Amino acid sequence: MSYICAAMIATSGDESFVMLAMFPGKAILLTVILFIIAILAGIITDLVLGEKRSKVFECKGFSLHEEYCECFPRGEIVRQLRKCSLQRFLLMTFMVLAIITVGSGVIGPEKWNWIRSTLFIVSSVGLFIVATVPEHFLDEHLWNHVAKKHVPNIFLWTFGALLVMAILIEHFNLESWIQQSQLLILVIACLVGLIPESGPHMIFVTLFAQGMIPFSILAASSIVQDGHGMLPLLAHSRKAFIVVKIINLMFGLAVGLVGLLVRL
Repeated sequence: MSYICAAMIATSGDESFVMLAMFPGKAILLTVILFIIAILAGIITDLVLGEKRSKVFECKGFSLHEEYCECFPRGEIVRQLRKCSLQRFLLMTFMVLAIITVGSGVIGPEKWNWIRSTLFIVSSVGLFIVATVPEHFLDEHLWNHVAKKHVPNIFLWTFGALLVMAILIEHFNLESWIQQSQLLILVIACLVGLIPESGPHMIFVTLFAQGMIPFSILAASSIVQDGHGMLPLLAHSRKAFIVVKIINLMFGLAVGLVGLLVRL
């Protein structure tokens, strides 16, 4: 169980991409902090629960891909490009546009810095992956899973969070209330993190980006929430799911309270 707790603390779901786009420096710092806390949390969980109860649960009954996915198949890459599927064409077109717009300064910083360089390199690597992976990997993982499922979810949750925050700030004295209710916001952020789905956490990402909540609350929310990484465990064992979530909730609240006390 300690391994699962550590892995879930270290992850931040789809919101990681948004955080890297909105505040890359703080997002990288948060990732490093989550990694350290995850290791410490795993050790503490092992010490408290003992070896028998902290073992990873044996998972049975999950369907696995039976197809062998060979990366960079020799002789197949050229054939795949000649008989380019619609999905590959659309993904390659998107990556080429990303490279052109980032390289020309239309998207991202006007001057070349580490942010613009990173966007350019990531887009180039993405184009290489899309152009070379086998059809099975492209269809099942890149297209059906990433492009059709995650991209719309990220967009809708981000847009929705920004819209709600804009309305609340415009018509209510939301910023003043949040500043006076930091402890309550911390508890709410951690409770929202219990939801095994990417998206709800975006509200607190948006609040932090606008300077309305401190880094400690964002960190606490990131510790408790884990995108939809816990859904397989929920399907396998509700008891194990609840135990892991409670453990991570305790760590999230503890880190958040310490952060508030030292004004982080």
